[in-house]
Amino acid sequence: MRENSQRDTFIFYRSFKESMNELSDADKLIMYEAISDYSLDMKEPELTGFPKALFSIIRPIIDANWQRYNNGCKGGAPKGNKNNRFSKSTTEVQPKVNQSTTEVQPKVNQSTTEVQPKVNQSTTEVQPKVNQSTTEVQPKYKLIYNDNVNDNKNKNIEKEKIIKEKSLSLSDRTKKFKEELTPFVEKYGKDMIFAFFDYWSEPDKAKNKMRCEMQKTWSTAGRLRTWERRNNEKR
Repeated sequence: MRENSQRDTFIFYRSFKESMNELSDADKLIMYEAISDYSLDMKEPELTGFPKALFSIIRPIIDANWQRYNNGCKGGAPKGNKNNRFSKSTTEVQPKVNQSTTEVQPKVNQSTTEVQPKVNQSTTEVQPKVNQSTTEVQPKYKLIYNDNVNDNKNKNIEKEKIIKEKSLSLSDRTKKFKEELTPFVEKYGKDMIFAFFDYWSEPDKAKNKMRCEMQKTWSTAGRLRTWERRNNEKR
């Protein structure tokens, strides 16, 4: 369990926004709330359907930011952490420089000959450690790049899925739509689900598309919430 469960700011990456471009406005709002609550207060979101799957991809990035935030609250990287090597190398270099200065004072002529190797040696020892620490930081940036690659792959999979579904016959798509509503029966009741299905599965005059397929955007979970709210308003 993390020692700190609240903070005032968090990082919102471009990949988060781009991964939500295909969502409906209602689902986008749900995702923004889920990311904000988890990033600021470690509040576990209650999600279903595609928003739940999308958040499972985003969550490891937020967890990594939480880890860095907690390390910073403790005063930096813990002992033994690779990120602590740079500060250690700086501490080790200082005594060598001071020591060379102390040895120079008794002999002026000799100091010129003896000092040069020590200064050069200390510089040689420092460089690999600085470069090494810089190299070790790179994977953190690669993590964000890899997340963008994964988001693009997920988008391609969704597009292939949509194309495959459109190739099905109207009756097969209607049956699939009905099966998609089955998990919501327990939450909304059979009567509401049947009414919802009858309305949105109605085909056009050419018998090519259902009413739900003619919408610019579609989220079954979001449409069900709107349907329930309007039913309650009519009562």
